[in-house]
Amino acid sequence: MRSLLISILSLAILVGCWGIFYYSSGQDLDQIIKDCEDIVMPAVEGEDWDKAYDNFKVQYDRWHEYRKGALFFLDTQEVNDADSTFAKTLMYIKAKDVSNGSGELLALKEQLKFLHENEKISFANIL
Repeated sequence: MRSLLISILSLAILVGCWGIFYYSSGQDLDQIIKDCEDIVMPAVEGEDWDKAYDNFKVQYDRWHEYRKGALFFLDTQEVNDADSTFAKTLMYIKAKDVSNGSGELLALKEQLKFLHENEKISFANIL
């Protein structure tokens, strides 16, 4: 009986921490996506490379803060894929490549949305 109570308490703590992470990280990811859409993408398309690089670097730093917590709750491969896309996008912006930079930004947006979907507390994600 004692083992059952400890197991239930441990699961409750895990799900509670997961809920807190989901709420706070949802705000972080939404802000990264919004800034990439509203600031970085127009700067890339307008070939304002300094603005695009500076603003994307801010998002890249936000991502690294988010990544630390995400590795506890999400699949490492998915987080690493998004990390790789961030790095590629940064290099395309640095290389002043409009087509690849904007393409990677769109791919990054979709990856971040997918990560947020995988954070949801659902029966499928718990198992």
